[in-house]
Amino acid sequence: MVINGNPEGRFMPFKIKEETLDSLFACYETVGQKLNWSSVFTLPVWLKSWWEIFGKDYQLCLHSVWLDEELIGIAPLMRRGSEACLIGSPDVCDYLDFITIPGKEKEFLQGLLPELKMLGIERLELSAQRPDAVMFKGYFIGTADFGCVCRGQFALEDQSFELKLYSTWEDYLAGFAKKERHEIRRKLRRLKNEVKDYRYRVIGESGEVEDFTAYFLDLFKQNPEKDNFLTEKMERFFHMLIGNMARADLARFGLLEIDGSVAAAVLYFDYRDRIYLYNSGYIADYGSLSVGLLSKIFCIRDSIERGRPVFDFLKGQEVYKSRFGGTAIPIYKVQLTIS
Repeated sequence: MVINGNPEGRFMPFKIKEETLDSLFACYETVGQKLNWSSVFTLPVWLKSWWEIFGKDYQLCLHSVWLDEELIGIAPLMRRGSEACLIGSPDVCDYLDFITIPGKEKEFLQGLLPELKMLGIERLELSAQRPDAVMFKGYFIGTADFGCVCRGQFALEDQSFELKLYSTWEDYLAGFAKKERHEIRRKLRRLKNEVKDYRYRVIGESGEVEDFTAYFLDLFKQNPEKDNFLTEKMERFFHMLIGNMARADLARFGLLEIDGSVAAAVLYFDYRDRIYLYNSGYIADYGSLSVGLLSKIFCIRDSIERGRPVFDFLKGQEVYKSRFGGTAIPIYKVQLTIS
């Protein structure tokens, strides 16, 4: 006998509540503090920014799951017909996930999946899933009856790279092979020798970040591949996202300035002691000085000096990520049919 997804028949008093993006903010500030908002891409400020620009083709399907009057998780879903997916898209959201209390992933899915079936959802399409995502902990690893028939499969979708940072810059350099260490120092020495003056600085005050965004997007456009990506809608998204994240004290720009002018810049997010390197751009005239790569090196050094333990290069197969010490993290796409 199965009651509420419990194979022993013991009643599990799940309560499913419909939420809005606004109520999600209130939840985050109060009872939601016990939940694992695992990355910047799961935060209410990020979800709402994405939804405002791209959400019109979907119906919001946002629910919280409660057990014994305790909030154990949130499903930030959107649906189109009988199919649902997590709010966001893998082209601008490197990781997507449910939000749960650590250790309650299985119970969360036991409460959620029968509810989705009742709502007429027959399939979940979950992109951008890290190996530590809720679906892997609660479904693929957990063994439980979910109160409905579920069939899941997953496939490799992409890779991200992350770097465990050393306590000092010199320790970081010492971890490289001799050839790579020499190459980094050679680039730094060349910059020092060939320009009158340079500096790397970080801006994080919300007004400064918002003021710099337009210039950063102009840098972004100097790369032909990125220019094609930056449609009018995407540009509106970046303006909204960066502004909202800056006001939440999460967005930073790292600027490499040469002779008083910005030659390269990185956009990153600083959340829970993890640096998320989101995007970058540089002036083509400085390409011979490798300012694009150096801006990332300076960002890593600054992160070490600020005591951050993890530097996340995020998704993409760029060679520099492994050369700079990043470890590959597989990113999966999960399909779950519910009947």
